[in-house]
Amino acid sequence: MKKLNAYKTLAVEFLNALLPVEKLKIRLRVQDKLEQIDSDLSYGKLLSELGLSYIASCDSSSKLVKGKKFEFATLGLYLSPASKSGRNVCTFAGACKAPCLDQSGRVLMENRGGKSTIQVARLLKTWLHEFRIDLFTMAICHEIRKSAKLAKKKGIKFCVRLNCTSDLDFSDIIASFPSVQFYDYSKDPNRLSADHYHLTYSWDSFSKGRLPFYRQALARGQKIAFPVVKADLDRILALPSTLEMDSSDLRFLDGEGNYGILAIKETGNTAQGIKDGFMLDYESFKKAIDWIEG
Repeated sequence: MKKLNAYKTLAVEFLNALLPVEKLKIRLRVQDKLEQIDSDLSYGKLLSELGLSYIASCDSSSKLVKGKKFEFATLGLYLSPASKSGRNVCTFAGACKAPCLDQSGRVLMENRGGKSTIQVARLLKTWLHEFRIDLFTMAICHEIRKSAKLAKKKGIKFCVRLNCTSDLDFSDIIASFPSVQFYDYSKDPNRLSADHYHLTYSWDSFSKGRLPFYRQALARGQKIAFPVVKADLDRILALPSTLEMDSSDLRFLDGEGNYGILAIKETGNTAQGIKDGFMLDYESFKKAIDWIEG
């Protein structure tokens, strides 16, 4: 078995730590190590230092790869969501935390197999963003430029989603690439769309404090994305002002409709998501729309 480098060893220790004080001590060790990295380190040497193959990559999930049928290459960034890294990268997350899609797909399979390779990589990227934003920005901008150039060479279109499992403000990076199409789902009511940045607002729950945000999103012309149980998918899509969002992740290509429908994925904690009102069946979806529309 290949020996883990120092950063990955710390990430595994962090994942296995049970007490908050243990996790805090590990984070401080990570911060100290990252702060010692030379600011002039090249992209390649940075990845080698961290033991990573990339920060973001194209068509790296079953959802992003669907963009290929529309001749799009999609660069996606996956971080450690909510507060799993010790810092909250999803400030407005609520009922979505327990059944987060971070625990679906390959991560779920790894967890069931007792592995944590993907989670470790996401932790390292999240810590890099937190403790060395200069190096993180250098690396992600390098990857955007490289991926955009490769897509152009292949004769296909290109887009970027920087919040695949986070909800951070990347406006500085987005502003640096005015000719690149960016998009995100977000629960942040303060984030605004731009000419080349498409935002879809995300349903969270029936919490009264969320209602003004849903209505504000619709007033801004944003669609609201809802995760629904697969058994009720067709019935829900037959309702007015709905549109499906499963055929691709390219939200900036969506047509008419205010409410985007996504079939829920198994995350190992789906039941909790349904109980908390994050994942909806037919009746609860109708209730949500009536509530939002008043």
